[in-house]
Amino acid sequence: MIPELDFDMVFFLTTLVLLVMGTIMIFSSSYFISKEMYGSSFVMIKKHLFHLAVGAAAMVYLIHADYRKFNTRIFILAILGLGIITCVLCFVPGVGITGGHARRWIRAPFVTVQASEIMKIALIFYLAYYLSKKSKKLDDYRSGVLPVLGVVAVSALLIFIEPDFGTAATIGLWSIFILYIAGMRIKHLIFTFLMLVPAAITMMVLEPYRRARLLAFRDPWEDMQGIGYQIIQSMVALANGGVFGSGLGEGTQKLFFLPAPHTDFILSVLGEELGFIGVLFVVTLFGLWVWRGYSIALATNDDFGFFLVISAVSLLGLQAIVNMGVAMSLLPTTGIALPFFSYGGSSMVTAMVASGIVLSVSRRARL
Repeated sequence: MIPELDFDMVFFLTTLVLLVMGTIMIFSSSYFISKEMYGSSFVMIKKHLFHLAVGAAAMVYLIHADYRKFNTRIFILAILGLGIITCVLCFVPGVGITGGHARRWIRAPFVTVQASEIMKIALIFYLAYYLSKKSKKLDDYRSGVLPVLGVVAVSALLIFIEPDFGTAATIGLWSIFILYIAGMRIKHLIFTFLMLVPAAITMMVLEPYRRARLLAFRDPWEDMQGIGYQIIQSMVALANGGVFGSGLGEGTQKLFFLPAPHTDFILSVLGEELGFIGVLFVVTLFGLWVWRGYSIALATNDDFGFFLVISAVSLLGLQAIVNMGVAMSLLPTTGIALPFFSYGGSSMVTAMVASGIVLSVSRRARL
């Protein structure tokens, strides 16, 4: 028996197109890297398909689940606790996995998990739960705003010390945006930024590699073979693509010129192979995905569902903006993945879980 498709089809089909395009680009961008690392060009795409299967299972479950059953204090404490525990486990020897100079992953049976992705899902549910019950208290900074900022600050701090400044900053900006939508006063918004911006600038300037990234963003040509190399190769890839691109699979920058072509800079590979038209199509897809998500939120008749959708869509939308900005040299390098496109099991599953949440709410929205 085929289940009734009573969720929002526009949002679902947009998500499906993003996933299909992401899979094609992951195969194209990882083909040679996979051959170099594993001796086979198909290892990474097979892993990606496994990640897709896990994400699809979670997405189907969430679509058919009643999202309102997650609106309980016990569930929120449990998932928030899980997010905090996974972040702490990154620093436990034998459990946490070091990549470069960062400890952002933990070992789990058969897979590795990026802790910050668990925290993102936890914060989506936490913000929806808190704001659906206490949004009227946001007029008071001490009793309404500070408690939620405290939880977000602890979560972001755990991610920051991994270290992952880009994700921590994204979570901070996203949470403030959600609070503003929920009714946070302008003067409180300004006050919060006045407190956080100097701290963020200090963190960037005092850490040598972050300071180097800022200098590379200002003038990547000053150190063409060093810190500016990645940005330059990204710009070369986009320039090579022109309007219509060199053709799918025909890009050259992914041939060990552009670092991280299958993860942080996959948009650059897409731009080289599919051109400006391809990039514009992807930007349009993300715009449609966010717009339809907001439409679902506005049509929802309960606050918990509204804030669930707004939080999930805004977080992934912000990530997409940051990643695209970095690839186009409009923002400093951050290490933020492009949702639905960048290779990585945890980020892919997070994007599909977020989509499942939105589709679950859409089943009960009055569109």
